[in-house]
Amino acid sequence: MRKLALLVCACFMLSCSGERQPPDASETMDTGRTPESAGATDEGTSEPINAAERAALAAQSQFPQPVNAPELLSCEPMDGMTPHCGFQNPEDLVQIPGTDLLIVSEMGEFMADAPGELSLLNTTTGQRETLSINWSASDTNWGEPDCPAPDVAALSPHGIDLTTRDDGAVALLVVNHGKRESVEFFAVEATGDLTWRGCALPPEDPFINDVAARSDGGFYVTHMWNKSAGFEEVVAMLTGGQPTGWVWAWTPAAGFSRVAETDALMPNGLALNPDNTMLYVNVYFGNKTFAVNLETGQRVGEFALRQPDNVSVDASGTLWIASHQHEAISQACTQVTEGPCLLPFQVVSADADTFESNVEPNVVINHDGPPMGYATVALKVGNQLYLGTAHGDRVVSVQLEQGP
Repeated sequence: MRKLALLVCACFMLSCSGERQPPDASETMDTGRTPESAGATDEGTSEPINAAERAALAAQSQFPQPVNAPELLSCEPMDGMTPHCGFQNPEDLVQIPGTDLLIVSEMGEFMADAPGELSLLNTTTGQRETLSINWSASDTNWGEPDCPAPDVAALSPHGIDLTTRDDGAVALLVVNHGKRESVEFFAVEATGDLTWRGCALPPEDPFINDVAARSDGGFYVTHMWNKSAGFEEVVAMLTGGQPTGWVWAWTPAAGFSRVAETDALMPNGLALNPDNTMLYVNVYFGNKTFAVNLETGQRVGEFALRQPDNVSVDASGTLWIASHQHEAISQACTQVTEGPCLLPFQVVSADADTFESNVEPNVVINHDGPPMGYATVALKVGNQLYLGTAHGDRVVSVQLEQGP
């Protein structure tokens, strides 16, 4: 059972490029739990997996593993894709309205709570740019009244979302693993600079992934599984078909509540439709995407999709979903220390009618090879799709075919 647990957890922890080091172990336990509850005992919990163990597990697999591809470090366009390099694990992307700037969530090593960074991609120049964050306390607090500011040096971004609030302000919400599991609020300037506007801490024992921001100031966030749960426990639930997580809803007035009809096998990416009446949820180990009508509280349909990661919704209501096509247990990016991790992926599109019509989503990209792999997000900007990844040094852009 220990080996099976290691294999399954290896598929969760694919990013180990090593450019940024995790915080010192003595500084990473500020989570409200004791070290024992955080998972390092012999009584039903497993020790964290390090990079060497993950590499050994990958080497023992009969499946081919991605390796360094030095010839790709020049970031030349190929196969209809234009790379934009200089990033570290650009796992999620959002566009600042009315600008040519994308905010990029550069994720640290998954499950290590390693520091990461928020940055910009200028879609006109194709270059990475830095942004500034004002962490000073503000009279305007969009989060919980008693939620303290995060450890800035430990900021560990994961899923992000952006919305124009009902009061006209542009808000960025960020899942943060840095010394705590939290959702951070930021006000966004047209330049890409940010001002911290508070936070919210999900209850119980959260290990969260992605966030969907509401225009009224609330949000939804996926709880993948209990963070202090032993690896064997999580594996038993996944292999037994027992839901490991759900979606939390948060509002300024009522705080957190669980969203009915969302219990699932590792809920991952999620997004709202433009009028905030429908919630779309990707279930990574359930191999599907489902929709919840937020006015009735009922699921209205689903479609099968292999290992769906993030989902974005464009202004027309079309969904764009990154879908992993590798063997999640037996293939990983552990041997890739620079450049891209060339695991195969698809990008599919769907609309709201897809959930009730039993129509399969449209495969827009089916890719296996350079210049990029292991796509985690697809964001439509004009006639381009921008793809990010949880392991690698690049975002790529792809020209979409014009309709009739």
